[in-house]
Amino acid sequence: MSSAVERIDDEVTSSPYGSEQEKKTPAPGIQERFGDQIPHLMLETLAPNGEVDYILEKINSMTEEEAVAILDESVKFHADDWNFPADMRDRMKRLLEGPKAYGEFYDRDLRIDATMMRYSSPYPGVRAVAEPLDNSDVPFETIRAYFLGVGWAIIGTFMSTFFNSRFPSITLGGPVIQILLFPCGKFLQFVLPDWGITVMGTRHSLNPGIWNFKEAMFATITYNVAIYTTNSYGMILVQKSPVFYGETFVTFGYQLMLTLFVQLMGMGFAGYLRRFSVYPVKALWPTVLPIIAMNRALTRPELKENIYGWTISRYKFFLICTISMFVYYWLPGFLFTALSTFNWMTWIDPKNLTLAILTGSSLGLGLFNPITTFDWNVATSSYAALAQPFFSTCTMYFGSILGGFIILGIYYSNMYNTGYLPINSSSAYTNNGTSYKVQQIVVNNKLDESLYQQYSPPFYTAGYILTVGANFAFYPVYFLYIMVNQWSTVSEAYVNFYKGLRHGRGNYEGAMDVHSRLMSKYKEVPDWWFLLILVAAIVVSVVFLEIYPLDTPVWLVFVMIGINLVFAVPLSFLSATTGTNLGLGSLIQVITGFILPNNPNAFLFAQTLGSWALAGYGDNYVQDQKMAHYCKIAPRAVFRSQIGTIIITCFVAVGTQDFILTSVKGLCTPDQPSRFTCANDGFPLYASSLMWGLLGSDRMFNSLYPLFKWCFLIGFGIAALFLAGQHFGPKYLPGVREKLRLKLRPRTFELMNKTLFPFFASLLWLNPILIIQGVQHWAPSNMTYKTPGMILSFVFMYWLPRHRLAWWEKYNYTLSAALTAGVALSGLIMFFAIGYHPKSLSWWGNKVSSAGVDGSLIGILPLPVRGYFGPEKGSFP
Repeated sequence: MSSAVERIDDEVTSSPYGSEQEKKTPAPGIQERFGDQIPHLMLETLAPNGEVDYILEKINSMTEEEAVAILDESVKFHADDWNFPADMRDRMKRLLEGPKAYGEFYDRDLRIDATMMRYSSPYPGVRAVAEPLDNSDVPFETIRAYFLGVGWAIIGTFMSTFFNSRFPSITLGGPVIQILLFPCGKFLQFVLPDWGITVMGTRHSLNPGIWNFKEAMFATITYNVAIYTTNSYGMILVQKSPVFYGETFVTFGYQLMLTLFVQLMGMGFAGYLRRFSVYPVKALWPTVLPIIAMNRALTRPELKENIYGWTISRYKFFLICTISMFVYYWLPGFLFTALSTFNWMTWIDPKNLTLAILTGSSLGLGLFNPITTFDWNVATSSYAALAQPFFSTCTMYFGSILGGFIILGIYYSNMYNTGYLPINSSSAYTNNGTSYKVQQIVVNNKLDESLYQQYSPPFYTAGYILTVGANFAFYPVYFLYIMVNQWSTVSEAYVNFYKGLRHGRGNYEGAMDVHSRLMSKYKEVPDWWFLLILVAAIVVSVVFLEIYPLDTPVWLVFVMIGINLVFAVPLSFLSATTGTNLGLGSLIQVITGFILPNNPNAFLFAQTLGSWALAGYGDNYVQDQKMAHYCKIAPRAVFRSQIGTIIITCFVAVGTQDFILTSVKGLCTPDQPSRFTCANDGFPLYASSLMWGLLGSDRMFNSLYPLFKWCFLIGFGIAALFLAGQHFGPKYLPGVREKLRLKLRPRTFELMNKTLFPFFASLLWLNPILIIQGVQHWAPSNMTYKTPGMILSFVFMYWLPRHRLAWWEKYNYTLSAALTAGVALSGLIMFFAIGYHPKSLSWWGNKVSSAGVDGSLIGILPLPVRGYFGPEKGSFP
């Protein structure tokens, strides 16, 4: 959304807000109103939600002194804000130089920018969806909103838990659920009677009137809890499944207790994160803007209009697309599965291992295949292709390509014996290339050294080695990059958090943006409420560790909390400003592996608590709180809905987990008919538990994979390179370039001008965090799951907003939601119809994708004569 609005703003603001011909001269004797000079098209971009009169009143009533003061404060405040519109920043600086330096329309443009800063939003994307006004009389915490929000949360929890072990997984995300909530809300509006009761002076009715925007957003926020209740499922799956550890003490009560305190601890931790990721104006959360935009569009009367020949309503369009996808998905999902894994290039020579490695979809990297799938779920599994900004998708995509070539270098050099294994898998292998079975070396949940020496160390593929190494490099990159670039914002939030606990300072005190000032009328959620939940969750976690045989010390809980207190803040701020959602998993792996080696259960507990409960779920909660902030929904109402829904959906999640673990045949095996292979949750976590939980960080860093310890230093170097380039480049690069032009021979300078200078110039705008994120997203994923998303992103998030903006604004998010809903519904019915009791359809179209070597798990090197590779048995590190 934001990119489209920015384009309109650019078109109408050249020179910079309007042209000389647009100026309107007031009639004689009438005082000039600067708002009268604003062209109609420009006014629509400044007030896109009908708040024209409000914006004009602020512009016309503002004095020059007041406007200058606002702009002076804003330029300093947003100096380190990478989301702030560059053209607006340059214009504001020129306005502060005075009317003579700025030129025509100084008075008008000065007041427009000051009004945007103080009474609206400088970000076009936020301005497009968040009104600078609030009607607090509109009911939103209604009985029907709770009924629909919690009801769909139960369904969504079942769906996300049910398909969590599938690769790629299927979920009912926010964009889909808001489409489904709207007809339900309208239906209840027409059928429910106006019956109600009055509590403390407020009447609560079954039918308070028209299903409104705030109700829709409140129900959407209530639902979002459903997406996060699978956070503890990975630990339960790895512990309980006989494919992994096969622990017998993982009962229903164990699962419920773990799931409940993980969720509540995350919510308690959110009270800490909200100071950094909700209230600062720089915390945009770009991923929530499409959700707000869709709900706002649905709850407004839809005008009959012709858009490039399209007159269909959003809802009719949604129904047609959903039904079409429901029917179509049977093709790639069951009838013609080669359309899903479309590794057509390997069909040319099915036995060619090199071709399979380079272009394949299963064994290979999918590097040179431009058309990898006709399956919507595969195409959108890596990127939110119809919602995520194109620049973000593009940067990560080329980071992934870079990662692919690094994998090839690791593999063909046989680094760490990777040549004997598949090139890109998240599984752990023995020294003869078979799957690693931890039961062979574990006695009473501890490593038996003699059994280990006779069995094998765990070996990992080139793709997984890159993924782990990039994960380690990522932490110094994001921590340094965020803390250096955004130190003023982060440090202010730390101070405010302390003042809130020590002196009761309100969240909105001293706020400069209009949304925080409007939210100040609602009662805040006190910090001690979150603290109380956190303490209660800690108590339950301590009891949990005492009553179950995990052999995990209680102090590990407090170590995880301490790590998150330090690192979760920049991670959350990164999510708030770029839309990426990352965890602390790899950092916690290393720390746990050092302090508690030879203890896989402690490792799994630390991973679940440290990377999901705190930074993970807490981050998701503040994202929902930001949606409420933009929509002017009372924080205490959101708090109540979250607590209630968490408790309910925990039971649903655990019940679904139990069904999957006990009833799905072939769960977590490579040839599971319904793709419940656990490639995305079970095997990566299992592999990590072997590396860091069982063998320990010391053995991994110093003996098995010493490269990993250097990845942290590589991350520091990357961060330093980009920080230096982006801070000193604009100042010194033009001068250095000119000096070299004068000193070097023309041909030498021309070569540097075409190679070296563009590289350094790219450092001025590239985000290293997104590049590293692209590099690390391999094993089990590959370019098969990324290339179609990149193509879709180019079409729907770059080309269409620039050439068919009206169509994009009306149908883009509806199309994405409809296709995802169709896949989810079709996938669920398909599982119970042909997957629960497996039915096969054997023909060429279902066998060709796995007929060649791309469907096998083999390496490029044959096993040595002795029957295994690596160190001699009995001398394993």
